[in-house]
Amino acid sequence: MKRIAVALLCMILSVNLLSGCGQSKNVEAGELPKDQVVTNQPQDAGEESTEPIEQEKSQEETEEDDYTKDLTMTSVKGSSGEISYTSVENIPLEKGGHIAVVVKQPKSEYWSKVRKGMEAAVKALNKELGYKGEDKIRLTFEGPSDESDVESQINIIDAVLSENPSVLCIAAVDMNSCQAQLETAAENGIPVVVLDSGVNSDLVQTVCSTDNYQAGAEAARRLAEAVGESGKVAVMAHNSSSESSMDRERGFREEMANHQGITVVSTSYESEEESVAEMVSAVLEAHPDLTGYFCTNGTMTEEVLTALKDPEEAQVKVVGFDSGKAQIEAIKDGRETGMIVQNPYGMGYATIVAAARAEAGMTNDTYISSGFQWIDVNNLESDDFANYLYE
Repeated sequence: MKRIAVALLCMILSVNLLSGCGQSKNVEAGELPKDQVVTNQPQDAGEESTEPIEQEKSQEETEEDDYTKDLTMTSVKGSSGEISYTSVENIPLEKGGHIAVVVKQPKSEYWSKVRKGMEAAVKALNKELGYKGEDKIRLTFEGPSDESDVESQINIIDAVLSENPSVLCIAAVDMNSCQAQLETAAENGIPVVVLDSGVNSDLVQTVCSTDNYQAGAEAARRLAEAVGESGKVAVMAHNSSSESSMDRERGFREEMANHQGITVVSTSYESEEESVAEMVSAVLEAHPDLTGYFCTNGTMTEEVLTALKDPEEAQVKVVGFDSGKAQIEAIKDGRETGMIVQNPYGMGYATIVAAARAEAGMTNDTYISSGFQWIDVNNLESDDFANYLYE
């Protein structure tokens, strides 16, 4: 009887063991919810983990996935030729590299999204290369507190160069300001990648930015439509020495020349001597029948909207640039026709890919377009364009 009991016990254990193996096999075969599938896309900036796959993704992972699937990355892909600036595959970087970034003003929402794209690309690089701990490629991200402070930015670039980074990425406040620093980088074999705003030099390997000329031209077409193809319009530009500002104004003016019923009566530039409100007041006094305003960045747009606060000025149609809470509200309540928004996340990601390629001795295109998008009341709340908005 004891032998029979032992035999029965063994049979029961064997059945349970086989049942457990069958359940394990189902999991390995991929019968997990779709949100648990791990992919190896280059835009997935998460690091490898030995932890079990969680039922719910973290907020950060979900946010990064949202970027990879929407237009902020596909617009970069669409502008690429044979070189993909959304892929980190096959870039042979040495361990412990330092990608140094100096921008115009690192704490604004726009530059925060640029940084987010950069950080995602660096994480993807480290994951692709298998670098961990001290072997990781690291990113530094700096800039002056005031985006018009040329001297502070130059001092920061000097300090960064003294650390001998592997590659330098800069968004210059003034396109003519940093020739000496570019020469220092070249003498020390440090490749330079420019983003957002170009510099007046042939010592950079590539520029990744919005096509500011075309963005300005698109703004002109939108404003011409808003004012019914007739009347007087003005420009409020954020900087007379920034390449981005100059290109946006030039694109706007040259496109508006094709609209015979419209005259560009004035261009004003951000100034320490005169406020935007004072400049807008002077333009309205000289041209009380003004019908439209184009503003070349977010700050100028918000200040022009504030200056046009009187009811009798409501006829002035405003086309803005960049995004922001004030602009979003102005579009909703009809005070702003729409805005040209850049692609800071895609720009940041593509810049790091280009920087990594430059450090590795690989070629880049001379110019990389990160794309832009027109946002108005018709698509303001569309999920497809949500990641273009930066408040």
